[in-house]
Amino acid sequence: MKYSFESAVVAMLASVALISVTARAQHSHGGDGHGAHATIKTEVLPNENHVAGKTAPTVVRLTGPNGNPVTLADLREAHTEKLHLLIVDESLTDYHHEHPVPAEKPGEYRFEFTPKHGGTYHIWADLLPAASGKQEYSKTLLKVQGPAGTPQHTTNATAEVDGFRFTWTTEDDKPLRVGESALVKVRVTGSDAKPFNQLEPVMGAYAHMVAFPTTLETVTHVHPTGPEPTKKTERGGPDLSFHVVPEQAGYQKFYLQTQIGGRDKFAAFGVDVAAGSASAADADAMYTCPMHPEVRQKGPGKCPKCGGMALVPEKKSDKENAHDHSH
Repeated sequence: MKYSFESAVVAMLASVALISVTARAQHSHGGDGHGAHATIKTEVLPNENHVAGKTAPTVVRLTGPNGNPVTLADLREAHTEKLHLLIVDESLTDYHHEHPVPAEKPGEYRFEFTPKHGGTYHIWADLLPAASGKQEYSKTLLKVQGPAGTPQHTTNATAEVDGFRFTWTTEDDKPLRVGESALVKVRVTGSDAKPFNQLEPVMGAYAHMVAFPTTLETVTHVHPTGPEPTKKTERGGPDLSFHVVPEQAGYQKFYLQTQIGGRDKFAAFGVDVAAGSASAADADAMYTCPMHPEVRQKGPGKCPKCGGMALVPEKKSDKENAHDHSH
């Protein structure tokens, strides 16, 4: 829904206010884990034209720990892009995945932004600094003029988008639980109710799943398990699987991004995450990589071979696979 405003009202509203903070995040190719504290600062340049329902040119500025501008030469590519912006409003009802391009000044990047609501938008810059080689998230806030969105903290396991149905299930129908690895599956069906297997590659994967808790203190960004597309002509579906390890209990909104017919499709799922069990917090438990079972260590961490995939608690079958891979 888009809002319109009389020019006299717009003139009375406050201008954009910005706050830059460091965020923790989860990011992986099919799993999640703790993101490093950001070494890069992100801020949105003031622009009084950010109004609900209207498109406005937007510029973000990236600076390093020494205060110098961060250019594309300072970043590595991750899933076909060097800069991803994950943006959501405080009601969790308006999500955007943007890719700014270099602006006139070094360290500044521009994109067109059309917020549905007013209020505060939370922006995470998903970055892979060349200097560290470690993925990190840098967070900033953006104030938009106009009425804020209404929170809708309802749970749903199906989502309809442009005639396509997305159905959410978990392995053995288990609820998501803090600190525990869960296999989330999403099946895509077409308007004819038949399984849809024509998902197009989007940023080097067949889908991207991003989740936000109501506190907006963390962000989860995961990709499907299994082989990723290597050509634009390859197609995926109807089933997508994700390894998810929630960090916080309570309500979370999961956004699944796919591409069909050259257009992005965003399916939203409201999910209640249960508190973690005592066993899930065992720091001495063995963890392994879902994609590389030969990688094992005590306690949570990230896989060195995946470039960021979170390790998950090891199962008996994982131990057997690790033994097979060692020969």
